[in-house]
Amino acid sequence: MDLLKQLKDIKPNETIIDYQFYVFIGFVVLLIILLVFLIFKFLKKKKPNPYLEKLKKLDFNNSKKTAYEFSEYAKYFINEENKEFYEQIVKELEKYKYKPVVDDLDDEIIKKIKKYIEDIK
Repeated sequence: MDLLKQLKDIKPNETIIDYQFYVFIGFVVLLIILLVFLIFKFLKKKKPNPYLEKLKKLDFNNSKKTAYEFSEYAKYFINEENKEFYEQIVKELEKYKYKPVVDDLDDEIIKKIKKYIEDIK
């Protein structure tokens, strides 16, 4: 007993706060927020590209309008792979643009335009 009286400077055990529960709850909340963000990001309906929609709705019966609209809207989809193909089509469409009265589009040009539009996807 005398030993305990000599050890007066030792304090009794204080309660130790355990933060594991709070860390776990914080981790779960963070995980839920991340999951909700990912769900909204990947399941959100993507708006279709308006230029692609206009290209798909080209009226091949009106050759002048088709020539102008293709030249305008297709340029937004030019990349390294299809740049030459686009320029070739636009060059072929020039004869349909600047005359007051133009012929119908050639079947070959229509096929090229449709192929260009299909390759965009």
